[in-house]
Amino acid sequence: MINRIAWCVLLVTLIATSADAQGRRGGTTRRKPTAAQQADTLSGVTNPATGNTVATPPPTTDAKPSLRPDGIAAGPLIDTPRTSKRVDGVTAKTLIRDRTPLAYDYIREDDKFWEKRVWQIIDIREKMNLPFQYNVEDESGTNQLFINIMLNAIKNKEIEAFNPIDDRFTTPISYEEIKSKLQGEVKSVRSIDPVTGEEKMVETQDDFNPETIKQYKVKEVWVIDKEASAMKVRILGIAPMVSRMNEDGTLRAAIPLFWLYYPDMRPVLAKYDVYNQNNDAGSMSWEDVFEMRFFSSYIIKENNNYNREIKDYIKDGVMRLMEGQAIHDKIFNKEQDLWQY
Repeated sequence: MINRIAWCVLLVTLIATSADAQGRRGGTTRRKPTAAQQADTLSGVTNPATGNTVATPPPTTDAKPSLRPDGIAAGPLIDTPRTSKRVDGVTAKTLIRDRTPLAYDYIREDDKFWEKRVWQIIDIREKMNLPFQYNVEDESGTNQLFINIMLNAIKNKEIEAFNPIDDRFTTPISYEEIKSKLQGEVKSVRSIDPVTGEEKMVETQDDFNPETIKQYKVKEVWVIDKEASAMKVRILGIAPMVSRMNEDGTLRAAIPLFWLYYPDMRPVLAKYDVYNQNNDAGSMSWEDVFEMRFFSSYIIKENNNYNREIKDYIKDGVMRLMEGQAIHDKIFNKEQDLWQY
């Protein structure tokens, strides 16, 4: 009897050892995942770096996904100002919006010994004028492109704009009128109906792209103050230039979009910093850029008997630049001629 019991115990031990060996070789089946594990697998994806399950965001039904240039669906576009929720840098930047520019030195009418009025063009494609193309939002979500700063000031009624019918600031213009002009001219183009195949003329109008503004016209006065015995300059107005194209794509003309009276614009420009490509910590305001003449420009007109620009009597482009430089040199030589050594 004892021998039978011993043989049974030995047989059970051998069966258990054989099953354990088969399990180590992978012969056994895996455990079925629980309901919670199945829900996590269906509702999320596994991060290959950490091995953790990451839940996927729920699909949005209120906005249709937009396609990126590479064809991948992206989230809904947001065109409202987006403020930064965290410190975007080493230290928090204080946005100074209450800066006021220094007042100009008073010049008496009798102390104006000599005066010259000129019109210049600031081309933002030149290397020194690249900060005018800085199209980035700051921490408050405000766009830093110079044309957008001007348009926002007009929209918020911080400054009054004037019609480009003349450059003497005679006729105010509203933001709605400027907005209608920004959309471009209404053009008639030929279109073919894909259903009927009928050819007809359709009116189209381009949307405004602020990056198409490549030039700014500046009206300024150079004056010799007899009391201070110094040459001084006063900017009177700034106008963004919009290009009008022909049907074949060639440039027809560049005309002012509106005029802004610069002395009224100085408090607005003092609130916005200018991008410094050499040092992000060393910034200055737009008012400093204009007052300290940190921009490149060329003269297109001086006050003359016929009230005409240089292009009206000089057709060659290089000769126009040389004529403008001659006017510029004449202004600065005038101050030197007053002194005796």
